[in-house]
Amino acid sequence: MKRERGILISVVTAALVMVLLCIFFTSDRAVSVKKLKKCVPDEVHFEEDGREQYDFLMEAYGEAPGSIVFYTAHQSVAVYADGEELYTLETSDSIWGDTPGWRWCFVELQDGVSRVCVQLTPCYQMAARQEQIFYIGGGNDIYMGLLQQSMPAFLISMIIGLVGLYITLYWIVINKGNQVDGTLLYLGIFSILLGLWSANETNMAALIFVNRQACSYLAFVTLMIMPMPFLLFAKSFLEIHDSRCWKIIFVMDFAVIVLDHILNMTGFYEFRRSLWMTHLIILLVIVYVLVAIINKMVKRQIDQKLKYCVGALILVFLAAIIDLIGYYRTGNNAGVFGRIAFLIFILLFGIATARQTVASLKKVRRAEELEQFALNDSMTGIYNRNAYDYYVRNEKQFAGYMIVTFDLNNLKQCNDHYGHRAGDAYLVNAARIIEDNFERYGKCYRIGGDEFVVILENDDCERYAALLEVFEQEIQAHNRQARPDSQLSIARGIALYDSATDLVFANVFKRADDAMYQNKAAMKERAARAKAGAEPEPVL
Repeated sequence: MKRERGILISVVTAALVMVLLCIFFTSDRAVSVKKLKKCVPDEVHFEEDGREQYDFLMEAYGEAPGSIVFYTAHQSVAVYADGEELYTLETSDSIWGDTPGWRWCFVELQDGVSRVCVQLTPCYQMAARQEQIFYIGGGNDIYMGLLQQSMPAFLISMIIGLVGLYITLYWIVINKGNQVDGTLLYLGIFSILLGLWSANETNMAALIFVNRQACSYLAFVTLMIMPMPFLLFAKSFLEIHDSRCWKIIFVMDFAVIVLDHILNMTGFYEFRRSLWMTHLIILLVIVYVLVAIINKMVKRQIDQKLKYCVGALILVFLAAIIDLIGYYRTGNNAGVFGRIAFLIFILLFGIATARQTVASLKKVRRAEELEQFALNDSMTGIYNRNAYDYYVRNEKQFAGYMIVTFDLNNLKQCNDHYGHRAGDAYLVNAARIIEDNFERYGKCYRIGGDEFVVILENDDCERYAALLEVFEQEIQAHNRQARPDSQLSIARGIALYDSATDLVFANVFKRADDAMYQNKAAMKERAARAKAGAEPEPVL
């Protein structure tokens, strides 16, 4: 799953880079706009090659008609006033495609114009014979009528994108320091892509964003990518235990994205003509998820979570299919119904996924707390006897292992003379010094009241001999600065696992323990000699 997540993020990043490049290498200019009112062409001509010509007699609009305004989708435009070319919109013939995209054309007319001719040439066969509405007039509030038509769809699209952004940021926040699955991330990325695509498909976007070539590319590429995060989300949320089919669909979509870009950049097959491949991927995703849901129903695996969201899932599938049918029948963009359905879907699944994620985090944290309580010594913070026994039972290979045992001298006397608080400090300081010296090389355990064990996972005897010397030096350094009630005296013993003689790990522990008690006896003897004024023997 990590690999697919990485591919998804890489694809989205690459798409954003391509859009920025598109914006950088293409340019457009805004035109002044006027107040609109509908006007009907006096003559209409349709050529066999798809070209359309609309002729207007301007006598009915007075001496100062203002501007003529109309909407085009993937069409080049030429406007003539009394036989003279007044306005052109040509294809760019670049790696981004030769379509000018979707746009509103604002053509300012000179006073006294008698005849206006508008010629439209479709870039794609599907773009021919579109319903054309023309407006003419003047004034600064030209946008109002157009905005009222497209504002609902645009606002819903923006809400979808903003909800997706919030979901993505929410996942990033809760993922810090936690191992959270990517369900929310996939839903967030899908929502952002859907919002960008949906907003770009509205007339509102055509009015606001003048660089329509970049917007056209953005619409194509976001639609191509959308099946990938949706597939990952559906698989994760519905807990679809499939290891093959979803990978095939995922790879197919990735291959389609790469192939579409190659075909478009070479001029062989533009994005608009290759959309059927993306639509096929969308249908495959819908079928895949529906089959998974039906399979869960048959196996009676429908839980409360799925019942809560299955209605929204079916609704969004119906909306997607209706929009696809509408696209191939009329060439129309997604309507308000589809956008509302997707918004409901994102909100319901976002809430359900967030609750699921929070519940999982609580379980993980509770499990971690229980594990820490079960395996860690509450006083010193290092592993306890349970952890030691578990490790010894489950470790399969001890060849090359070494074990060091420690015993705190005079802990009982410390408790009796200075109190249990001083005894606790004794244990904590001893554990700290043991852990500081040996944690990098093995695991440290407190297996009894004053007993500690370190399991070293290799047989580097020279290194560990040096470690023991450093260990003794740190104890001496601690004692030079400590009060009488904090003085440390720690006996230790070390033993190496011998595969020829050690049938069980307990044998190694016993040899180390015996060595520790020998060291403990020697330390007591030295202490007694020192107390009697005798010369102390060298430290063993």
